[in-house]
Order: sequence, then structure tokens, then C-alpha cells
Amino acid sequence: MVAVTLRHPAVTLAGFAIAFGASLTLFPMLGLSFFPRTDAGQFMINMKAPSGTRLAVTQNEVAKVEQLIRQEVPPEELAMIVSNIGATPGFSAIYTSNSAQHTAFVQVSLKDEHKTGSYEYMQRVKQKLATELPELTTYFSSGGMVDAVLNMGLPAPIDVQVSGSNLEKSYDTALKLAAQIRAIPGVADAYIPQDIDYPALQLNVDRMRASEMGLDQREVVGNVITALTSNR
Repeated sequence: MVAVTLRHPAVTLAGFAIAFGASLTLFPMLGLSFFPRTDAGQFMINMKAPSGTRLAVTQNEVAKVEQLIRQEVPPEELAMIVSNIGATPGFSAIYTSNSAQHTAFVQVSLKDEHKTGSYEYMQRVKQKLATELPELTTYFSSGGMVDAVLNMGLPAPIDVQVSGSNLEKSYDTALKLAAQIRAIPGVADAYIPQDIDYPALQLNVDRMRASEMGLDQREVVGNVITALTSNR
């Protein structure tokens, strides 16, 4: 003998509707991404000290950032910290994201067996920097291969470039755009790499008198740079 229990279709439909409605409560917690975000096991911090900061002071600020990272990332999960400070006048300057002596970037690499994700560490370090080193302007990026491909080699998913014949007006426009972009919900960082108010030395070379001494403008500037970049 086989016992068969028949349930009313309305009960089945009601149960299905309740289960479907309960599942909708999980929808806000689901991430939406064309390419799922992966843990690259590393992250990078682009940072700027106040404009005009000397290279030695910038180095001290970077040392504080490195110490803060070591406080947040335990030794058993931290593999390496590499910092690049300032910019060297010359052809090599096009290969660095630094624009002047008050800028730097810090690269952090985690060990393969790390248990906490790199994005979690980025959030912790960002909160610490905001409270303990508010004088620094920072931009965080994961440094992963997927993000680099999706960003077409640019440091940010959305890259806004301002150009014009007037450098001051272009920079003011960039500042206004950055302020409006920061007000958009969901924006984590808005970073302007360049500054135009860094102290500079302008040289007016008398080319006639310089030529009498066998010098040209390039040689004069080269000697001034050599004299002013000494550690004394």
C-alpha cells in the first residue's frame, strides 16, 4: 500500500511566494559588477603633503605612513612595503606618478597566505590616515591586474583630464570638478596629482653675456640644479 498526501495548490503557491519574498531581502547585500572584484594581495597609496614641503619632510611623512601600515597589517601577513618619494628632473620623471618633492606613493604587498583581504586593509589604513595624518591627501588603489586592464592603464576607473592655455584657470577648474565629484554618493577618492603653487626659482639668463663665457641656458640651469640639490 502506498500512501499519497495531496496538498492544496494554494498552500504551495503561498509557501513559494513567502520564500521568494524572503530572498528579496538579500538583494541589497549582493554585489553587482561586470568583472567581479578580486583580492590582488596588494594595494598602493598615492599621497601628497602640503604644497611646498621639502623632500626631507616628505620622507618623514612617508615613514609615518609606513609605520601606520605596520600597525594595521600584522607581520605574519605583511610581505613588503616599497615607497617612492619625490621626482627627479629628467626623462625618468615620465615613469612616476609623483609630480614634485611633496608627493610620493607607497606600495604594500601582502603574503600569499594572508587571511584578511587587501580591500579591508585599505579601508583600515584610510581611516587611520584621516584621523592621524589629516595633512596628507591620499588616493588608494588595489594595484591588481584586473583593475589595470579595466582602467586601460590609468590609476582610476574614471579619469578626468583638464587642459587649456591658461594653467591657473585649468587648475581652478580641476579643483571645482574634484569638489563636485567628491559629493557624488559612492565616490571613495578624488585625487589631483599636480599642484601649481609649489615654490619655484625663476632664472633670467643674459644669453649674450653667457655666450661670452661659453655657456648656454641649459648649462646654467644644470649647474644651478646641481648646486641646489646638495644635502648641505
